[in-house]
Amino acid sequence: MEPPKAFVVEQGASWRRWVRHRSNSDLEQINARLKEVCAGFGKPHLHAGLGLRRLGRGLFEFRISKAVRVVFLFIKPNTFRLAMTGNHDEVNAWLKENS
Repeated sequence: MEPPKAFVVEQGASWRRWVRHRSNSDLEQINARLKEVCAGFGKPHLHAGLGLRRLGRGLFEFRISKAVRVVFLFIKPNTFRLAMTGNHDEVNAWLKENS
């Protein structure tokens, strides 16, 4: 059994602009879920419980609720770059602009 992989979490260029619209409660939930995602990433049986979904090549999202989703880029071998947070429609619009 190999030791758990440690992930580095970076903030993308537009991340701060997106999170300033989030409440403190939302930010706490995002941080808590991010820790869970780091612990469970690469273990497919855990992905559904984390609300983790692949959006494209190296691009993923995890959900806090219907209204709060976080999009991040996985950069091999061990980096998550946070890109944006928003609801379903905001995520889809962002994907159209950035994919």
